[in-house]
Amino acid sequence: MRKKVKNTKNKNKKNNLEERLTFMVTEYQEAKSVLDSMSEGTSEYANQKKICDKLFNSAEQYINKL
Repeated sequence: MRKKVKNTKNKNKKNNLEERLTFMVTEYQEAKSVLDSMSEGTSEYANQKKICDKLFNSAEQYINKL
């Protein structure tokens, strides 16, 4: 009798999702650290805040899709 072959597609998919989420989180943390080092009220601060908000929203949407 032949042994069944295990389906590893789900495991690979899970690993890819975790890697992507990890990448998104590190990208947000880097942007947030840059934002924290800036002084509030400048145009650079506003631009960096928009970037941080955009990264946070994309990560949140990604998590909600799962």
